[in-house]
Amino acid sequence: MEIDRLDRELREKTAYGIELARERFRSRKNLQSTKENYLLFAGTGGNPEAVLTQTPHTAGFIIKFEEFFMWVDPGPSAIMRARELNIDLGSLTAVYISHGHQDHYGGAEPIIEGMCWGMFARRGFLLAPGKVLDDRMISPFHQGINTGFYSGGPEVVALKAGVPVELGTAVLTPVKAYHGEENYGFILKYKNLTIGYTSDTNYILSYKSFKGIKKVERMGPVGDFIEVEGYREDIKKAYEGVDILIANVTAHNSWMHRHLTTLGLVHLLQGSKVKLAFLTHFNYCCLYPEDLREKMARYVEEKTGIKTLAGIDGLKIELNPEEL
Repeated sequence: MEIDRLDRELREKTAYGIELARERFRSRKNLQSTKENYLLFAGTGGNPEAVLTQTPHTAGFIIKFEEFFMWVDPGPSAIMRARELNIDLGSLTAVYISHGHQDHYGGAEPIIEGMCWGMFARRGFLLAPGKVLDDRMISPFHQGINTGFYSGGPEVVALKAGVPVELGTAVLTPVKAYHGEENYGFILKYKNLTIGYTSDTNYILSYKSFKGIKKVERMGPVGDFIEVEGYREDIKKAYEGVDILIANVTAHNSWMHRHLTTLGLVHLLQGSKVKLAFLTHFNYCCLYPEDLREKMARYVEEKTGIKTLAGIDGLKIELNPEEL
């Protein structure tokens, strides 16, 4: 009968489809091996407005070397951006989470599942602050605390400021950031190349204004800023020797009590050995009603003399680990 033939066809094709899916997601034997070295901005948005509008996407960025492949701060749109950018999650070396805010960890769990081959393989690293792990912002399952059918998961590393983490051929050293309860930027060393990432952090403590020196407080846009007075000296010192700096700025002159801003980045870069700087983690106000990102980058470059680029969703920059 026709219905019996249809039943047999569905059974056979379902079994075949399951086998193909198993080979793709659960029973992999090899990684995608490429000699590419690049920095890729999956999503350059930050703060609640960007999370809610996905303007820009909140997905973090990716650093890829021949033997190293890390996704940093995969926010809520990360898994869709992985598909759009054709990222092979099963070849990731590590997932890095700087702190427990949605725009930085909200999309991490499916990225971890991809890295761990559908949670059937014990592979890769999950790097995160202890608070993110202990508060289960990343579930125990995605931390690899599981038994039974799903036996995979990452090697979990609780970040500590100044304590290096060896990730195969790369070494990552967390740097304390001042934003939220526990938060870390990092310095990543691979061959002759050093990359710094600020995460979200306060930098300016006080500034000179037309009415004298003012402390940075909870406030909106600062209109009377003349120059930096007090600042986070440890942040400036930590990143002064990197080749490339990825800076979460959020805005030009607002939310200084929690964010670096482009005004702060200028001060941070002055006198440093940084060769190339990237702006990312843009608030919605940086794009609407006018796109200010290129102007922000130009401001930093003209004030510091250091080549500065605005991160745009999908921007891919080739890296040379032997020489920048």
